[in-house]
Amino acid sequence: MRILVVHNILNDAHSVNGVMRHYVLMAKHWIHEQHPTDFVVAKAGWPQFRQLAPASRLLSSDGFFDASRRIAMTWSYLPAYAYRMLTAHWMRLPQPYDVVVASGMFISESYAAYVLARRCKAKFAVKIHHVVTAQESRSGFFNRLLFHTERYSCRLIHRHADVIFCSVPGVAEDYARLERELGLEPRRVVVSGYGLDFGEFEPAGGGPQPYDVLFLGRMHEQKGVFDLPRYWRSVREALPAARLMVIGEGPHRPRVMEACRELGLGDSVTFTGGVDDRRKNELLRQSKVGISLSYEEGWGLSICEYLAAGLPVVAYRLPVFAQVFPGQLDEVDLGDWREAAARTVAWLGDERKRRERAEAGRRFIVQYDYREVARNELAALAAACESPMATR
Repeated sequence: MRILVVHNILNDAHSVNGVMRHYVLMAKHWIHEQHPTDFVVAKAGWPQFRQLAPASRLLSSDGFFDASRRIAMTWSYLPAYAYRMLTAHWMRLPQPYDVVVASGMFISESYAAYVLARRCKAKFAVKIHHVVTAQESRSGFFNRLLFHTERYSCRLIHRHADVIFCSVPGVAEDYARLERELGLEPRRVVVSGYGLDFGEFEPAGGGPQPYDVLFLGRMHEQKGVFDLPRYWRSVREALPAARLMVIGEGPHRPRVMEACRELGLGDSVTFTGGVDDRRKNELLRQSKVGISLSYEEGWGLSICEYLAAGLPVVAYRLPVFAQVFPGQLDEVDLGDWREAAARTVAWLGDERKRRERAEAGRRFIVQYDYREVARNELAALAAACESPMATR
């Protein structure tokens, strides 16, 4: 099979999101199994792909827009997303493809993948990581626009997709609920999950650990980044010498950095922005506790990486975590950053307990090997290609 993955949401040369990491790993295994896998991505995001997926060919959906110097100006992304949908109609393809995969449900990816699949007479697949209309905490103009386009994507996917992947059973339930709300009979989906390459991770604590707490994730309000400064001030009140490492890029990083400065926390927090995997994994090893303040997750890649590196994890309680990481997290009520800080302080004060939690977490997390996920997704794509039914 020749596979083309559409990942049209990257806007800069630094950000690496969980969806991108997932499909980079899928491509690594699929190519190893003799199934060439290429990517459609805006040229602004090529540096990350060239580093992480060197065996894949890159096709540009947008050679103009680059938000590397204006990450926070999210309103400026909208024309670029629309343009990337249009370029699917005339983009030059180096070869015919057997399957075109939308890496997410966003309209800029699902519509573009559908058009490219029609042009190639290929099968059309999509992976749904979360359903934003199921997230009650979202509000404002951009989220209302996202809700509207998600409904269009749902109709498109329902009618035309040959394979629908969902990340976890809860997301499959949310997607079926959205289908029913739109008057559609729910389609069969494949719950495929995610995985990691555990060869990349070494246990934390093998050397110096200058960082007490690590926050790893996209710098966006839905990741709880606006709770982070208040959470960290509470930790520092108990442990004045504590240090926080923040890894990730996103539109709200400038505001979070300013909030930390206003609270007098600037000297105790290091913001790296986007970093490569080698540096990220070094910083994981140099940290003691992982923190997640997310208000929504499709799975929890950062938590998976914390556990792979042997970090105890304090997290807001989300239904998906009970499905994916049962019994592995120290959870607090959603939005309770004070209790999250108290739990963090307790972990930092008990090295023996941290070591025990590290060993248990690493034993648990090895079940999420990316090769098993890649085999399962590949089998579903192969079955679709063998089906006599054409893309609808």
